[in-house]
Amino acid sequence: MSLDAPLAEFEIRSGAQRGSRLTLFASRFVQQGADSMETVPLAQLASVRVAFERDPRKLNWALALLVLALALAAASGPLQAWSAGAAAQVVEHARRESLDAVLLATFAALGRLAGMLPLLAAASAALAATLAALFWLGLTTLTLTFGAVERAYAVRGRSRFLIEFADTLGARLAALGR
Repeated sequence: MSLDAPLAEFEIRSGAQRGSRLTLFASRFVQQGADSMETVPLAQLASVRVAFERDPRKLNWALALLVLALALAAASGPLQAWSAGAAAQVVEHARRESLDAVLLATFAALGRLAGMLPLLAAASAALAATLAALFWLGLTTLTLTFGAVERAYAVRGRSRFLIEFADTLGARLAALGR
């Protein structure tokens, strides 16, 4: 087995380390990024872990944003109707005094704000759907532990190729007697 022949390779195509390439050689692990490179001798590697994980915080935020969207949508109609009714009563009794003008302007502003609530509700629902999709996709994370240092390489979704890379790396580590 040649030291220069790679045993396995994996290119990270999503996540924070997008564009990085993980390469396993007979005696070393190499991570090459756009502006960095790291080589770790396999003799220094203590453990290899690969896991598919979903972040429950994303689901919690998605649910909270969905509840907010529903509350905004539900409040929009009654708030518009109330502010329009209140403005009509002010106009009906208007003597064009300063208090009436202030009340009319306030109710008109509340009506415009209530008119924007459906748009805010739609944006909140869209953000909730995005977070729910990110939760559903999850991350496949390869974690390497050597000494007191841990390196994690994550990609979106369930990556069969990263799992196979980790399996090859673990088998090579076991073959070295680690």
